[in-house]
Amino acid sequence: MIQSMVGNTIIDKNIYTFCYEQETEKITVYIGDKTIAIPDGMDVIIGQQLMTNGMNFYKLSSPLSNDCMTIIDKETKYVSLPSQMRAVEYFIEDYKENSKYTEMRLQFPELNYFIPSTGRVTVSEEEIAFSRIKATVYSFDIKYCDTIVSVSFDVKMNAHKKVKAIAETISEVTLKFPETDDLEYLTDLYFSVKNFFAFVCNRQNIGLRNAMLIGNYPQKVIRKGNVVNRIGSTNQKIFFSQKYLEPLENEKNVEKTPNGGLFYDKIKELFQLFFREKEEDLAIIDIGSIHSSFKYRNLIDLEQSLSITATFEYYVRTMLPEISSQDTVEFYNDIKDLVDGYIKTAKGKKKKKAKRFKNSLRPQVALEEKIIKLYEGYSNWSPLKSIFSQWFGDDISTLACAANLWRNELAHGKQEYRPDEKVIDAVHLVEHINYAIVLRHAEYSDEQIKSILSDILIR
Repeated sequence: MIQSMVGNTIIDKNIYTFCYEQETEKITVYIGDKTIAIPDGMDVIIGQQLMTNGMNFYKLSSPLSNDCMTIIDKETKYVSLPSQMRAVEYFIEDYKENSKYTEMRLQFPELNYFIPSTGRVTVSEEEIAFSRIKATVYSFDIKYCDTIVSVSFDVKMNAHKKVKAIAETISEVTLKFPETDDLEYLTDLYFSVKNFFAFVCNRQNIGLRNAMLIGNYPQKVIRKGNVVNRIGSTNQKIFFSQKYLEPLENEKNVEKTPNGGLFYDKIKELFQLFFREKEEDLAIIDIGSIHSSFKYRNLIDLEQSLSITATFEYYVRTMLPEISSQDTVEFYNDIKDLVDGYIKTAKGKKKKKAKRFKNSLRPQVALEEKIIKLYEGYSNWSPLKSIFSQWFGDDISTLACAANLWRNELAHGKQEYRPDEKVIDAVHLVEHINYAIVLRHAEYSDEQIKSILSDILIR
């Protein structure tokens, strides 16, 4: 991808020059001295590159705007005079208008280690032979936004020759879905896949930064002197903003990507957790606690501590049986009885507020007690001790207490707790529990969970 792209775009029937800078991920539209009435909500620029004549599609972080008022043909209108600069969320290279897509393909460095492609080549003393047959390592269907998406993890080879021949093996994820022109559907699909691999790699700065979109578009061609309509196939590359990501890792760190074999047994179930099954759903997994890079995997700073403990609380609420001690339940019932008595005598708005208050009541236990409950087991949740004891010991109460005190200090800033080395182990413990909750939800066995965590988490 080139460093900057200069081209022309049409706004209000006039042609304007734009320039997109890769380094800043911003696009500038040069309006000059013309007055222009920008359509409301214009958050997309479709323009033709000057160098290649190809079309690009730019999705802006905020719409172009009219910023002054003038009189045109005796009517008062809001118009724009100066040039405008906007951040770009993503752009599509070689875009074809009215495209509809059916497939997305993803290639990135970590995938080469997750599903190695060396099986596509045979090496002997006499020759090196590449197989042109694509092999699917595993495939499955998932539900996504009221559609079925077919997922395949493939290995294949690519070769070309001019004055010399070049061949390489390739690892690729392919997603096939019903025909769509909904770019929000496609971008959310992309980020859901990325979240899965961020979880697997335990860092967010993985090399997945773009995707290939496969589809078709309507075009006009000349046949026997007549203009006719036809459907053409198209491959378009979509690039996403890297503004909030750490730089790419070096090859040494990329090599630490776990092998997909660790996850094969329940990979469909795990993969599904990162996708919204219905349009109105939320994905089950929250990757807010995933480290931003290898560097930050080795650090436990304030933000990460809060993110990891907040994710723990979220998983406890959404994926686990209710955690309540008998004392907590009895206290909750006493308060509920008091509120019921008030509701019987209250009237009007007070009665409505009391009912809403009653509905908001939930038995609550401290973070410390929740950690111990998960570690020791409760209800129909089996203990995590058999997985974690060799890393954190049998008596977890000290680390659970440290995690609770540290989270409260960060949340409330009372400056009553001074962290020590136990805090690092405590936060790592909560991170391990988060991963164990997710993997158990995907139905991995405890032995499988132990193998996975041994490979991907730092302790």
